[in-house]
Formats: sequence, structure tokens, C-alpha cells
Amino acid sequence: MDLESVADELYSLPREKFTAARNAAAKQAGEQGHRELAEQIGALRRPSTAAWLANQLAREQPDELRALVQLGDGLREAQRQLHGAQLRQLSQQRHELVHALVQQAQSLARTAGHPASETVTRELVSTFTAAVNSANAAQAVAGGRLTTALDPADAATELFATADAVSTSRPHDVGQHDEQLRQDLERLRDEAAGAATARDDAQRALTDADQAVEAAATALRELRARLEAADQAEHDARRRAQSTRREFEAADRAAREAQQRVHDLQRRLAAPPPRSAGEDRRN
Repeated sequence: MDLESVADELYSLPREKFTAARNAAAKQAGEQGHRELAEQIGALRRPSTAAWLANQLAREQPDELRALVQLGDGLREAQRQLHGAQLRQLSQQRHELVHALVQQAQSLARTAGHPASETVTRELVSTFTAAVNSANAAQAVAGGRLTTALDPADAATELFATADAVSTSRPHDVGQHDEQLRQDLERLRDEAAGAATARDDAQRALTDADQAVEAAATALRELRARLEAADQAEHDARRRAQSTRREFEAADRAAREAQQRVHDLQRRLAAPPPRSAGEDRRN
């Protein structure tokens, strides 16, 4: 037993099982005489919902997270070279990739039975954006052991960290470079604000869609219940109709037989009485 393997196992578990599994692992390490390891395991923090989703995504979609690292490398290289067009293109790719990762994380949340709230969705956007801005943040996300969401503001300094080095190496272009940097930074801020607005709109649309699905499911359940009731009513009516038909047929036969007996009796009454033998001789 070692901390690395235990941590990997714990952070791959469903979030609601983390605490019990951590305590059990710490207890086992203590019983085996590894007091320091037991303390280290016991100090592992349960991940927030957003961190847990990012951890699961790191395990299920490692290629997507590697794309974050490569995209961040490209952004930093474009920043070093002051390639504004390339920087804008890569920034658009960042927006698309972060959006795709958030959607995948939301899908994982729904599959786990705990749809991501608006707050969790914002934290996911922040975490994946930070992973693009910072190689260290990207490494942390890819490691699958986050305990809390990452802040892109904390990681943004790494994205622009080379600006000073570039400007000092080219002193004659300092003003131009600084202006370009300010323009790029302002554009990135606008893109971030636009992405946040789009995210909020998408979250509202998702909430409306989820509510519509629930309403449709409720209506479907009600219709199915009414259909089952109608089917049972039809079945009962058919049985009553069959029973009533048998009763009618029996009553009809009895009525015809009684009518026939009445007819026969009427004929007998209408017929002249038979003559006696004496009356025949007199005639």
C-alpha cells in the first residue's frame, strides 16, 4: 500500500463513497503499522462536485485533456511570437474545446444521477479554461485528483508570463508589442464574457429542456395509466357483454319455447272435440 495507488483509487470512486473508502484505507494503513501513511491518506480531501466530474473525465477522456495541454502550449507559443491571428484562432479553439468538455462532464453527471447545477457548470468552465492557460493546471486536471475547481485568473499569468521577456529582447518595439498585448488581452476578456453569457443561456435552455422532458414523461405516465384503465374497462365490458349475451340467448330460447307451448295449446282448444262411438252409429 502506498499513497499514490490509494489516492488514484479513491479519486476514481463515486463521490459519495469517497469519505468512507478514505477512512477505511487510513485505518488499514494504521493497523499495518504505517502511521505516517495513515495520516497522509486521512488528509486527502473529498473532491467538490465539479472537481469530481473533472477527475472522472480525466480517466474516461484522456485524449480530450491532452488536447487541452497542446492547445495551451500553442497559445503560449503564439503569445511569445506575438502572432495575433494565430492567437485569435487558438482562442476560438479553446472556447470550443472547453465547451465540449463541459458538455461531456454534464453528461457524466446526468448518468451518475446528479445533473450539474449552474454553479457546478461555471466551475467546470473555470477549471478547463485554467487548464488551457497553465501547464501546471493542465497537469493537475490530467492527474485526476482535483479536490476543488481551478480559477483561470490564477493561471492566466502563466499564459502571459513571457510578455516581459519578449519585450526586453526587442526594445525598439516595446510600445507596439505592449499595445498588441493589451488588445489581445481585451479581446480574450470579451471572449470570456461572451462565453460566460453563452454558457448561462445554454444552462437556462438545458433547464427548460429538462423541465419539458419531465413534463412530457409525467404526461406519458398519465396517458399510459389512463390507457391501462381503459383497456381494463374494455376487457370487463366485453366479459359483461358475453355474459349478458348468453343470458339473452337462454331467455330467448325459453320465450320461444313458451310461445310454442301457448300456440300448441291454442290449437288444441280451437279444434272440435272428438265424436263418441254412439254418436257415430246414430248418424
